[in-house]
Amino acid sequence: MNFIPYGIYTGKGMPPEFNPSNYSDKFYDGVRGGYDRKNNPVVIMHCKRDDPYRWKVVYGFSTVFFENFKEAMDFCNSHEMRMFKENEDSHHE
Repeated sequence: MNFIPYGIYTGKGMPPEFNPSNYSDKFYDGVRGGYDRKNNPVVIMHCKRDDPYRWKVVYGFSTVFFENFKEAMDFCNSHEMRMFKENEDSHHE
């Protein structure tokens, strides 16, 4: 897993190597990326195990868990996070 500590990144905008799948590990797949109001990375991840809350949103030093993808996206939208579309490159704004 290629890990960039979210809360430590101090550059402006998205890191050039930002790709949600870079954050996948043996327990989670990074499936959707984006950024928050301050242009910090945000990743929606899906659990590979059969957990009740299989989706999580990771941003800054925070992680919030959800039962489904729609709830995770609703959370991101309600917190003014801009999430990339599935086929959208992370370098577009």
